[in-house]
Amino acid sequence: MQIHPFVNLAWQVVSSVYTIARGQLDRDKRIGDLTNMMEDVYTFVDDVKSFPSRLASQEETIKKIMFQTIECMLFIQEYSGHGFCGRALNQQWADEQIARFTQSFTMLKTSLNTGVVVQIAFIAHRIYEDVQSIVQTQNLAKLHPVDMDDPSRPVCLPQTRSDLLSSVFSWAMNPSSNQNVLWLHGPAGSGKSTVATTIANVTRDLGRLGAFVFFSRRMAARNDPAAVVRTLAFQLGEFDQRLGAAISTVIKSTPSIRQSPLRQQFHKLLVQPLTESELAVWTQEGPVFVIIDALDECGHVGDREDLLNVLALESMKLPPTFRIVVTSRTELDIEEALEARKNICSTPIDINSPANDKDIHLYLCDRLQNIRSKNKYLPLPQEWPGHHAIDALVARARGLFIWAFTACRYVENGQNPGDRLADLLRTDVCSNAESALDLIYSTALESTRRWEDPAFSADFRDILGVVIAARNPLTASTIDRLNEAASVPRTQPSLHTIQHLGCVFRGTTSEPIRVIHPSFEDFLTDRARCKKDEWFIDVYLSHRRLAHQCIGSLRAILKRNMCNLTLTKTGVDVQILPEDITYSCIFWIEHVCELKGREELISIAVYDFLEKHLLHWIETMSLLKKARHTIKLLMRLEDWSKVSQSRHQKLCDLLADAVRFCQAFAAVIERHPLLVYSSALPFSPTNSVLYQLFKDELPIPVVAGGFRDEWSPLLMDIPRSDGKVTSLSLSSDGSQLISTVARECYVWDVISGELLAEGPKGVAMTLFVPGGQLAASCLFSGSIILWDTFSGKMIGQPLKRDQGAIYALALSPDGTRLISGGQDCTIIMWNVQTASVILDPPATHTKSVLCLAFSPDGLRYASGSRDGTIRLWDTASGGMASGPFRGHSGGVYSVAFTPDCTKIVSGSDDKQVCVWDTQAGSSLNQSQKAPMPIKLRGHHSTVFSVAVSPDGRLIASASKDTTVRLWSLESREELSHLVRQHRMPVRCVTFLQQYGRLRLVTGGNDATVRIWDIESVGSMGVARKHKGLVSHLAFSKDGRRIVSGSLDRTVRVWDPITSQCLLGPLKLEQPVRSVALPADNVRILAADREGAVFAWDATTGEHLIATPADDPRYHSIVGPLSLERKWIVDSRTGTILTMIPTMSPVSAQASSDNCMVLGLVNGGIVIVHFPSTPRLV
Repeated sequence: MQIHPFVNLAWQVVSSVYTIARGQLDRDKRIGDLTNMMEDVYTFVDDVKSFPSRLASQEETIKKIMFQTIECMLFIQEYSGHGFCGRALNQQWADEQIARFTQSFTMLKTSLNTGVVVQIAFIAHRIYEDVQSIVQTQNLAKLHPVDMDDPSRPVCLPQTRSDLLSSVFSWAMNPSSNQNVLWLHGPAGSGKSTVATTIANVTRDLGRLGAFVFFSRRMAARNDPAAVVRTLAFQLGEFDQRLGAAISTVIKSTPSIRQSPLRQQFHKLLVQPLTESELAVWTQEGPVFVIIDALDECGHVGDREDLLNVLALESMKLPPTFRIVVTSRTELDIEEALEARKNICSTPIDINSPANDKDIHLYLCDRLQNIRSKNKYLPLPQEWPGHHAIDALVARARGLFIWAFTACRYVENGQNPGDRLADLLRTDVCSNAESALDLIYSTALESTRRWEDPAFSADFRDILGVVIAARNPLTASTIDRLNEAASVPRTQPSLHTIQHLGCVFRGTTSEPIRVIHPSFEDFLTDRARCKKDEWFIDVYLSHRRLAHQCIGSLRAILKRNMCNLTLTKTGVDVQILPEDITYSCIFWIEHVCELKGREELISIAVYDFLEKHLLHWIETMSLLKKARHTIKLLMRLEDWSKVSQSRHQKLCDLLADAVRFCQAFAAVIERHPLLVYSSALPFSPTNSVLYQLFKDELPIPVVAGGFRDEWSPLLMDIPRSDGKVTSLSLSSDGSQLISTVARECYVWDVISGELLAEGPKGVAMTLFVPGGQLAASCLFSGSIILWDTFSGKMIGQPLKRDQGAIYALALSPDGTRLISGGQDCTIIMWNVQTASVILDPPATHTKSVLCLAFSPDGLRYASGSRDGTIRLWDTASGGMASGPFRGHSGGVYSVAFTPDCTKIVSGSDDKQVCVWDTQAGSSLNQSQKAPMPIKLRGHHSTVFSVAVSPDGRLIASASKDTTVRLWSLESREELSHLVRQHRMPVRCVTFLQQYGRLRLVTGGNDATVRIWDIESVGSMGVARKHKGLVSHLAFSKDGRRIVSGSLDRTVRVWDPITSQCLLGPLKLEQPVRSVALPADNVRILAADREGAVFAWDATTGEHLIATPADDPRYHSIVGPLSLERKWIVDSRTGTILTMIPTMSPVSAQASSDNCMVLGLVNGGIVIVHFPSTPRLV
């Protein structure tokens, strides 16, 4: 039995801490007594080697002494004022801690002297809460953290890595160090992950492990940079109840926080909670460790850029007690991000040091002795393999622990360990670490002696291809099932082949199959390194084969309602499906998209699969609680289909519809998988490829006449309760949107439409500062403020000059300069960083400045005024570069540059959009007349806002006439088929690039922000049957006719099968309150808002004399179907029939047998037939 491996390490750390505070402690008797007792108890460290027989029985006590000593010294460090807090602790609490520590050490000393193990409570300097509410735990779970459960991770052997571990712990517990991040880096196989796991285990025992995140390139969940911050936040929230409560509050106030950019997640989930006054006590409690292992396996180089920036730039904002350990290979992008930062301690692992060789020597001795003891029937001598053999192996390892690990597995897996060891000793000593790895892997593979068998070689490549190409590790049985789905399935089980390669594989019959180390994968996928075709794994071909396997696996099992569910309002729990089906559902598209060039066979396979199983796949993704993932996956597949050289037009068309389908019905589909068929499909456009392909999937509800013909151009509504949208601004990366509504600012997630933060109040307009997290707002008070879009808090003091009311703001492309214009006709330029005035010229216009815009190159800016002119200014000097441009007959409300800076687009209250040539205007002298603009006419009222698309081809204009119009800059014509509309005047418009697709964002006086698809030509919703809200509906007794009444003062009769109007409009002088079709089937009855009753002939529509007995209330028929919020329910059986998707609010309803009719606020009427009726076309 060996003493706990970190006793010496702990003593070194404690000694260094004690030295710092010694001077003051000598003057404090109670602390002096405590330190003397601690030293007395800890003297066993010097004598322990003399009493090896006591170690086995005393190990637990020794471990408690070690941890208690570390905690006590951290307390003393803070008590002395030399700790992380920098000030003395509360005296009463400190006295209580001293008493507890003294009692603990007294009991530990007794236990050590008597050999009797006693139950001693561990006294921690940190404060713990025993109760964590269930609600808080549930809130933390909403972060969807990645599972980091892997108890099989190896740790350092006792007495190895002592110097490295000592330096890490000394750094972590030294409050004078301003470096709160330690980057431990080295080559593949140098033991970084083992060191990280060891640090995690020790700090966990100390109660100081806040979070431990480790990455794996072979597990999709564990190589996603987007999941890192929320996983850290989840683990930290579970670690400390106080922090968990603060993080839980953030989650409740910002439900979409996990969809926010990483920088915002880091600020809101970590920086903000940890710096709040309630958690200031953290700085008095000593270090908390956060460990991030194998950062180089977290995504690809481009994928992890944001994460690296957050670690490099934002980590310094955390409290000093937060100590972050990051391990990785020395990859270029990681080195560039972390190397030169003042708060990051860069620590390379020296694989060529004598200490490293010594550690490998100890490791080999331990492992080989263990192998000798397991082979007790072999005549291996007691001293086997001997120091000379160990030294020879160390020389061949070239400083790599993975070499030693693989060598030991190679020896252990052989029939005769002595022969295997001899094989290794016959190999050459390589000149570098990579060559040493190549040689050990070649030796391990050669040991199977089966490579001359083509079947064995083929099976090896097939299995390894799946293991390496798979996004998540798979079990052998899953690999076999996927292979069964291949066109030429293998007959031998995977384990039959893998059993011969145990030294380079990990996994059992029930555990996933993994290669022993990423470096072995690097070896197999590099032909120059592995040298043999039998070993070489072509990753591209492996993706192709795995794509076919996934599609084949899904084709064989997917079907409608595969889990035999019943539609309910409460949804379903996540379903546990076979691993091959789950994996194939989630990752088949990723494997397909890895394939480039001419891939006709896979294109055909994808189309054949989707035309039969698209809806089944979406249902299954909903079962797996990944309904919204389908949008991004299908977008990626659509992009792949477009660029593929074997372009398959039918596939492209189907995928375009599939993307819109999942976008339009995401909220419905994620509620319940069966709503794919009972809601999403019936309400899809009747002319869409998808609807035509799947409409015969019986039984499904049928919307009489179809819900709509084409897809709506409206992708998303972001409404507020009331007020005007006066400005819109997108972040540089297009992920966030700021809207100013009713003088208040809101920050939104563009993808989900979730509210992320609220900004200041009393605001006229707001802009994102390019490239950062700041926004600039002009207040109605006449000042300008900068504020943090993460927290919503103001930064610095307001920018204020005597400029009167400010009507316009603009920011330079680099975010360093801000210009403001307003009531006093001047334009002021500000330095954003110093909040100082750069240029303050005299009046630039004869009337108020209404709009400003910088050119994309930042060299010039344009201004538009109520005086009807546009002027162009030089950014550097503030002088007028050209103009004034005259062509509008009213005030200019908006200006925008084209991307090439050669044109300016403007909008005015003269109802016109003008396009100006800036180059022509710059060559004019004072006597020349400015050229006239190109005028675009089509609006019927003031044009409030204009925007130019990123490619410079389109102009968008928003008007008081409630429309947004698109214009071709090249043809100078309106694209009249692409008009977008609000219910009230539209104040702002801007373009958005989202997933490579061009969108339009608009804001209106209806308090609503809308995101539009640029290309869709369909109507926004159901065709209007009335010109006003539908106030009442009724069926005839036989269910063959429907009568509707509206606030437009008309009554109409409809055919429930075709939805065509049979009679009407029958006009009243007041809005209609109620309608009915009496049992005699010969009259139509109605009552208006004032109670007057009317009657008409049901065939001719002629007026009849009505009596009070003809009031529709006396002839109403209550049908069997009802609308409960958004759910249509059959009251006869309690069966849930469907959930209605997003549409205009329902204002009236009626039913007959299995048919339901809904009247809408916008005047639309929707008639839905449910499946027990005869088939309806």
